[in-house]
Amino acid sequence: MQVYIEQQGIPDLPFSLVFWPNYKSPIKESRLFLRDIMEQYQEPFFTIAQTPEKADFFAIPFEFFDVFDHHSAYLEKVYTTARSLNKKVLLFDYTDHADRVPELPSHAVLFRVSVYRHHKLPNEIVMPYFVEHFGRRYGITPKTGERTITVGYCGYSQFKNSIRKWRAYGKHILQRLILWLRFDRNPSVHTRGIFWRQRAMRLLQTNGVSCRFIVRPFYSGHRMSVTLDASDIRREYVENLRLCDIALCVRGDANASQRFFETLSASRIPLFLDTDCVLPLEERIDYNRVLLRISWKELPRIAKRVRDWQGTLSDEKMLKIEQEAREIYDTYLRLDRFFSVTFDREMSPYAKLLFKSS
Repeated sequence: MQVYIEQQGIPDLPFSLVFWPNYKSPIKESRLFLRDIMEQYQEPFFTIAQTPEKADFFAIPFEFFDVFDHHSAYLEKVYTTARSLNKKVLLFDYTDHADRVPELPSHAVLFRVSVYRHHKLPNEIVMPYFVEHFGRRYGITPKTGERTITVGYCGYSQFKNSIRKWRAYGKHILQRLILWLRFDRNPSVHTRGIFWRQRAMRLLQTNGVSCRFIVRPFYSGHRMSVTLDASDIRREYVENLRLCDIALCVRGDANASQRFFETLSASRIPLFLDTDCVLPLEERIDYNRVLLRISWKELPRIAKRVRDWQGTLSDEKMLKIEQEAREIYDTYLRLDRFFSVTFDREMSPYAKLLFKSS
């Protein structure tokens, strides 16, 4: 697909990661592991057209909410010019702004990694996170032979100190009050990921499920937050995923989980806590074939669900699920494959949204 980027009045902002293969913008050393992730994608997802007439779409190559909040004149100019040429505008949001419901014109399409189903707009498309391919990079393959089903998790699931804990509780209470005043239909699902993780881990550990958990009081994706050697942190994370059969995948600050996509790439089965999430290409992918989905309302029964589920599976069936998980990731959820399918007029479940005149 060819996209046109309006140069007149263009903001001085960092490019969205979606356009990293086009511009190869410097990646800050503080963003741990991101360079390794992005270097998987050397070929651009979109070709930059030199004139708007030759383009299939207009595109804003920055994080949408940065432009929306601080450069509205540029955004309106792109909207107006695209409409005059009967073209749609592609927008991208790779941030944690799941709670924000933007106003979008009918000829704009917003790709975002995180949204609540009860807030999702008709012209929003959920895309996967950029993640390392754990199967290829670390040699993680489907397990063979007999096994004892083990649930794994490694990551941020503990507050650093009591001050941060009570500050987080205070913010949580304030957020619930705001959502209540807005008459939000599902205020509970807006709860921060760390609270969901703590509760899920406690229920699994105390109710007869084999667990392999590594609890950390920090987010391991940014140098400013880690307190250990980055290479050791990554090694522990990779080995935890390698050794488990099922990986606990719970939202973070966004209503989505990077670990979900890492798990599929590693031929492991996500134990997916669904907090009113929307998954990429779910209109085309039968996710329930390769994950154990637990609704947030079912969380008190998570251990029983795991025990009941594993009781129905032979080692051979587990192997087939793991193989299919990797196949789904390779076919649909690598970002190059995702955009290839999404913009295929025959295959895409979003063909009408993307290609029909507004």
